[in-house]
Amino acid sequence: MRKLIAGSLLAAVAMFIFGAVYWSSPVLQAGARDVADDAAAQSILRQAFPETGLYWVPGNDLYAEDAELYTRLHEAGPVARINITHSPGAPMGANTFIFGFLHEWVVCFLIGLLLVFVSPALTSYGARVGFVTFVGLTMAVFVDLGAVIWWRMPLAFQLVDGLYNVVAWMLAGLVLARFVPARDATAVA
Repeated sequence: MRKLIAGSLLAAVAMFIFGAVYWSSPVLQAGARDVADDAAAQSILRQAFPETGLYWVPGNDLYAEDAELYTRLHEAGPVARINITHSPGAPMGANTFIFGFLHEWVVCFLIGLLLVFVSPALTSYGARVGFVTFVGLTMAVFVDLGAVIWWRMPLAFQLVDGLYNVVAWMLAGLVLARFVPARDATAVA
């Protein structure tokens, strides 16, 4: 267990450093558009969405009340899923980084635990790295490409997000595979 905790901690450090570099690059703008007047847009958002929360336009409540109107508005567009935060604090404040790192550590611990379970079948370092990378690829295909289908997110951004996920998981795999050695299948039974 100590090896798994240490390995997952170091894997999270690798993911964290990679994420800081990746998301600080211009790649963040893939599929994004600029707003002509940020202050005016914030004023409109504040009026239209008075509370912190997730909003749908047209709203899901409208579908329950008047499905025909909902369908007409949806077909006419624009449609949106908007996450509004009225008291966000500093951009990328310390808490964001602390909770982000803890989140990555938990994820690395969980994937490390999965790696422990399947390690009898993964007899080489490369196989263990490949397994973790493949799990990351599977997650990226499901979540990131799913967002294009289900939520109509821009393909360019979701591809950038998916690439981040695959590479981050590969880095975690490079570290975790050193801390989770192959085990004899008969010792597990």
